[in-house]
Amino acid sequence: MKNTIQQEIYKMTKQQLILKQSSVLASFIILNALVTKFTNIMSAEKVLPVLFNSGWLIVFYMVYLASQIFSMEFRYGTIKNLLQNNPQRKDIFLGKIFTLIGYSIYLNLIALVTTIAASLILFTKIAFNDTVIFETLLTNILASFIGMWLFASLSLMISLIVKNESLASMLGIGSYFMSSMLAGLQFIALDKAPWLRWNPFNMLNLANQLANSSLSKMTLLSTHQLVIGNILYILLFIFIAKLIFNRKKI
Repeated sequence: MKNTIQQEIYKMTKQQLILKQSSVLASFIILNALVTKFTNIMSAEKVLPVLFNSGWLIVFYMVYLASQIFSMEFRYGTIKNLLQNNPQRKDIFLGKIFTLIGYSIYLNLIALVTTIAASLILFTKIAFNDTVIFETLLTNILASFIGMWLFASLSLMISLIVKNESLASMLGIGSYFMSSMLAGLQFIALDKAPWLRWNPFNMLNLANQLANSSLSKMTLLSTHQLVIGNILYILLFIFIAKLIFNRKKI
């Protein structure tokens, strides 16, 4: 498993994936901070706790990486080399999962550090020792992190079902951009069938419900239930992905 993680980091470094994505993410946050500072388009008090609206970019990166991390191995036949060096499929699978976890944490840390740095320079009136602001920031990061992994785990599962990695990426990214519309439409279904409240699209309302607790009247779930539901779906998608990987022909 350790060798798998090292190989994944080496590939990402060689492709300059980490450098490119980190640079774009940091630049996006700085640009949004500048726009917030010198225009009236956005309010610093609203966009700072959500990392200057950079969450979608992190999700995009993770969905892309999750959809490629296995499919590229099968496309170029490098999965055979991995199995020769480490015949235990579970070690390879776990190595790639831990790589995704580590990288998702890294991206969120980049976003957090850049947000704090930009805020300290451009918005000196906002004090991070304010308990409310800091707690809201951390809560939003946690909610976004969970939501990000819901999409990443789904993309991971899809990539092992679909042979074409380009199609797998399109399906994963498409599901993300369609999710807001589907999450809204499912409220209509919940009015007629409350038992559908545990569907995966309802889980996408976690971040919104944290910002507005009254949304629970529409989701029909408490915030804690949404957190549990998200985690269960993430584990389910990863478990299914593992089963498919174990049975996939090399």
